[in-house]
Amino acid sequence: MNRTICIFTAMFCFFIGCNAQKEGTDSIQAHELEEVVVKAQLQHTSATGTIYIPTSRQKNSAQSAMDLLKVMGIPQIRVNPIDEKVTDNFGGDVGIYINYLQASKEEMDGLRTADVRKVEYLEFPTDSRFRGQYKVINIVVREYVYGGYTKLAANENFLLGLSSHVNVFSKFTYKRMTYDLYLGASNRSDSHDGSSTKGIYSLLKDGKPFIVNRIETLEGSKFKQNQYPITFRATYSSDKIQIRNTLGFQHLANPCIYRKGTLDYIPETVGGGDNTFERNNPQRKNSCSYTGSYFFFLPKNFSFDVSPVFNYTHTDDFTEYSARNSTPILRQAREDAYNFRIDGYLRKSIGQKHSLMLGANGGQWSNNLHYTGTNVYNDKFSNGFAACLVGYNFQIPKIAVNCDAGFAWENSYINGQKKDDRYPFAHINVRYSLNNKNMFSAYFQYASNTAGITEKTTDILQENELMYISGNPDLKNSRHMTVNLAYTWLPSNSFGMSAYGRFFGLYDRMFQTYTHYNDGLALLRNWVNDGDYLSGVVGMAFSWKPLNGKLQLYANPEMGFHKITGTCPLDYNPFQLSIRVAYYINQFYFQGLYETPQKSLSLNTNTIYHKSNYYSLTAGWSDLDWNIRLSVYNFLNKGWENSTSEFKTTLYSEASTNYGNNYHPRINISVTYTFGYGKKVQRGNEVGEQSGAASAILK
Repeated sequence: MNRTICIFTAMFCFFIGCNAQKEGTDSIQAHELEEVVVKAQLQHTSATGTIYIPTSRQKNSAQSAMDLLKVMGIPQIRVNPIDEKVTDNFGGDVGIYINYLQASKEEMDGLRTADVRKVEYLEFPTDSRFRGQYKVINIVVREYVYGGYTKLAANENFLLGLSSHVNVFSKFTYKRMTYDLYLGASNRSDSHDGSSTKGIYSLLKDGKPFIVNRIETLEGSKFKQNQYPITFRATYSSDKIQIRNTLGFQHLANPCIYRKGTLDYIPETVGGGDNTFERNNPQRKNSCSYTGSYFFFLPKNFSFDVSPVFNYTHTDDFTEYSARNSTPILRQAREDAYNFRIDGYLRKSIGQKHSLMLGANGGQWSNNLHYTGTNVYNDKFSNGFAACLVGYNFQIPKIAVNCDAGFAWENSYINGQKKDDRYPFAHINVRYSLNNKNMFSAYFQYASNTAGITEKTTDILQENELMYISGNPDLKNSRHMTVNLAYTWLPSNSFGMSAYGRFFGLYDRMFQTYTHYNDGLALLRNWVNDGDYLSGVVGMAFSWKPLNGKLQLYANPEMGFHKITGTCPLDYNPFQLSIRVAYYINQFYFQGLYETPQKSLSLNTNTIYHKSNYYSLTAGWSDLDWNIRLSVYNFLNKGWENSTSEFKTTLYSEASTNYGNNYHPRINISVTYTFGYGKKVQRGNEVGEQSGAASAILK
């Protein structure tokens, strides 16, 4: 703890000291050329939101919208370097929008970053087009009167086996209509995927406790994946109406997920000597989706937004497991999964300060699932929900208060067993801005965590010689409460800081547990409600841009505090740090990233994950159309170890070493080429790969 405090103190003094030196120069400029400084302000905050203006260097060096968010170093958000998921500093979801229309991660790949005018970070935005999301990044880009652009992108990794991704995005605008087309192809093949696991089983033999150590050591693997998405989107936009319809299809195939190795038991009499195992899990998914968005400005300061969504996925999943001296396990799963959802929001503005909101949403997930092989089941699952809410917003430049409350109903159907749940929910967000450089915010939430179909299934499937898996149809949803506090300071164009703290409490949590099965000779993995999960986080994020923006530094130290109560109590307090640096020389740019080993605690399984450190060096060149980049990742790491994980329960404990290519040394070459045509006015909004319906296949 003393080490952590010293690190926080040193970093804070370093950034404040550096900024104080720069701030003195800015104050002189503000006195002599006050109007020029105001016009050139690249970042400012208020109770209504925080605005960032990306520099030409940042836009030219970025290959996508997600890449632009990374190089901008916005202190209120994080971008995961592996999966590129955007969250706030508390780990909460942040909706990504382009010109007030929701965008997927893949859509952002095709964005022409040169068209970006500004990036808005908004909390509890009052605009109905944000569909009631509580935190939003809205990227404002130039539009086209007619014409558009086409963007080609290729990404290849070396030293990992086959790992390539190519896509093409094309956009065309004519009058009020815009048409987007996205085509992609991803192919991966490697021989370092899987895990080595030691499981400690507390069994019964003749009614007496009997401990068995099962040690599964990975010796070889083969992983292949081919992914081909295609998406078409049409958008109509006028001063008072925005209508968008998106159709997507995706083929995802894993023709081989193969692992083999040795299998040892202590005592040896349980499984005999000289054991080996083989496991293969080929699968194939075909998905189609539809997403609509209909927004209308109505008379008398009313606005209305309705968003329907439909997804369908067909899955073929085959599992084959065999070990010497045991009966093979064969499982063929065929699934048709559907889900639909519709959200509607009606908002009324009252003057410049007040607005009222009425919202409703509902939907259903349905799964028709058939298992054949060692275990035979014919399942029909569904989970429906409906909710309504009312909200009030008060907003002036220095103070904003946003609150909503509602009531939700959920119904689950699991092979004839029905269960209802009704609960209230509420959100309150208060922001105070002393001026355009300082902003305080406080957030409170009370809501529910919903059990998924895989947690509530009635099927019992065999996992290995000693383990079976199932669900619990009587599992209850867990209520949770969140309190967030944050302070943002943007004293100049060259410096920004966000300090934050959070408390999260999950009560009567859903917990993965184990019970005796098959007369005590095996265990059954199941789910129960047990104990509470209490979590706290404190941290800071800094962004500093000296040398007139040619050099950029970003750092985010964070300390976590986690406590679990119940039958398996646990305390865990990890520290982690992320650092980014960028430097620009004319059309060339250089970037560096370092993250300490990421540590986390699963709130449902008590699993502690400890990942490897992650770092990279990048050199690139860009102009208006081309962006060519060479990156080297994890060049000092050895082996293929991704992470370790461990957990302990009353009857079963497990320690695993997980392998893959995320933290292995690799070289990456990525190239984008964009050519435009037509007359440009304001924006560029790209379409990307669409996802299908969620699966209920038990894993």
